[in-house]
Amino acid sequence: MTNIKMLKQFTYFIPSFIVIISAAIYLTSCGDNDTVIYTDPPEAVDTSSFEYPFGIGSTWTYSKTYYAENIRPDSIRYLFNSYPLTGTGYSEILYDTNIAIGGTVRVIYDRLVQGNDTTASRFYYTNSSNSMVCYGYRGGSTPAFPYAKTPGIKFGSDGKIFNSLSDLSNYVIYGHDFASLGDTFIQESPVTVVLKYPVVRGTEWIFKDFGLSTLKKKYISFENYHLDTATISCIKTQRINSANSDYVLYDYYSKYGQMKREYQFKNTQVKNQFGITIGYVDYRDVYNVTSFNIVN
Repeated sequence: MTNIKMLKQFTYFIPSFIVIISAAIYLTSCGDNDTVIYTDPPEAVDTSSFEYPFGIGSTWTYSKTYYAENIRPDSIRYLFNSYPLTGTGYSEILYDTNIAIGGTVRVIYDRLVQGNDTTASRFYYTNSSNSMVCYGYRGGSTPAFPYAKTPGIKFGSDGKIFNSLSDLSNYVIYGHDFASLGDTFIQESPVTVVLKYPVVRGTEWIFKDFGLSTLKKKYISFENYHLDTATISCIKTQRINSANSDYVLYDYYSKYGQMKREYQFKNTQVKNQFGITIGYVDYRDVYNVTSFNIVN
């Protein structure tokens, strides 16, 4: 097994002839009134197909930032004085194991830390030439950031009431409050297809079926993700909730794993202890990879 280190070890060189030609153009133009504007060539976006890296020992570190935006009216702004909230996370592909519904699966561990609060979980996947599939997960947490409740305040969205903004996020993504599951194994039924291969723009499929609504995924476009000096091509993937257009959800996948995700929950109702709506907020959850180590 070959260990390929990708920890920000990217170097780019500008061919010397480009520098010489640019200098020549500049010097030639000095004697007249013509203006020569030199622009860097556009960054190439790799649209070739890829599969999610699945080698045991592969790791990722990331940052998480939670924003409360477009708060209205101003009289409730004080409720969100602690935002934005930030945290750091770590993911690792641990080992293979056997489960009843999927046979041999690979375990991916994830941990999010902020201060003394930790949220940890394990996901169970297979990866084939056709798709990457999740069979289930288990999660456990301390009273975890940024999930502390605001006393007397609840949040309304999609006709439901949530104790925290994180409960809303977990409901949209998982179908229930993921942070409160403890170490219970939650089986995906039916299993969820996380990625479809080949990665082709326009491909769309049902990611989760909640009965009354569905959560689809669709490959939108290839975009570049910048990590220090590295430029990494990603497929921008939209999660489309059939029941609520206020949920704007994007994931960015690459041959080095998921580089970014940005989930926005617009027009979230802020309710007081009597259940009366006292205002609205747009909640945004942003994940960015800061380093990674891919093992083949």
